[in-house]
Amino acid sequence: MRFALVNGLKTEAEKGLTGVCQGCEQPMTPVCGIKKAKHWRHKVDCECDRWWENETEWHRNWKNCFPKEWQEIRHRDSSSNEWHISDVRTNQGHFLEFQHSHLNPDERAARNSFYGEKLVWIVDGVARKSDWQKMEDCLKRSGQLFRDLNLFRLPADVANVSLFNDWNECRVPVFLDFGTDRPLCCLLPKSSKGHFYVVPISRNEFVRLHNGEVISGRSFSDLMLYFAMRIFAWENPEEFAALQKSKEANQIQSPHSLLQITRRYSPGFRMSDLNNLLRPRPAFRRRSRRL
Repeated sequence: MRFALVNGLKTEAEKGLTGVCQGCEQPMTPVCGIKKAKHWRHKVDCECDRWWENETEWHRNWKNCFPKEWQEIRHRDSSSNEWHISDVRTNQGHFLEFQHSHLNPDERAARNSFYGEKLVWIVDGVARKSDWQKMEDCLKRSGQLFRDLNLFRLPADVANVSLFNDWNECRVPVFLDFGTDRPLCCLLPKSSKGHFYVVPISRNEFVRLHNGEVISGRSFSDLMLYFAMRIFAWENPEEFAALQKSKEANQIQSPHSLLQITRRYSPGFRMSDLNNLLRPRPAFRRRSRRL
């Protein structure tokens, strides 16, 4: 782990320090070698957070985009009394989990359940060399729904992409990181019609949003809701048109996730508000067309 409690304070590993785990409260010792980044290690084997795994430089680079006070935060489920340490917990209440290595499907499902709708995955899309090439091919053949918005529907044969199959059952957004020279590819939860959609978002904008900035009048949650609203309108044009005409045009019902629109949706959303945030990205740019 990067942090331990030293005299009650969250502290990075340094030679000569002694600390305790902020999770299990067992003694920890600093590891300050040359080859690996400084970190804390339990003095004796113990049953700590079973989801914890060794960090890579990729993990550290992402975590360093956020204040240290937000990193490695212990979270306890009040109903089950189960606890885990999240990579980052933002001031907006989102849990950011950075995943480099392959994750067992059962553990992935357990994490999704534990953190709920506030979970946001950031996945290393180049951990396996073949993933980007296969995903890029699907992205090139994806259909752009609107001329004024970089929102793409993935083709049916995306099911042949291993990376997609690893993450397509998540009911929260999954951001695939294909390197610093490309935007993040946000895989949205499966729609009510069973389709999958992606949105390119720059890492700079992702970090700014999770650091609490409001861009073009939208927070991160607002933005995810906006994408869901546009998908709902695309897949259900008659229902959406009827709702717009009704007295409750500003209340579109949805259950507990981004799969549909919530009752907090307001017709005040304007495409012009998002021009700066969703400007075309070179890696995904293609001639607009309607499906």
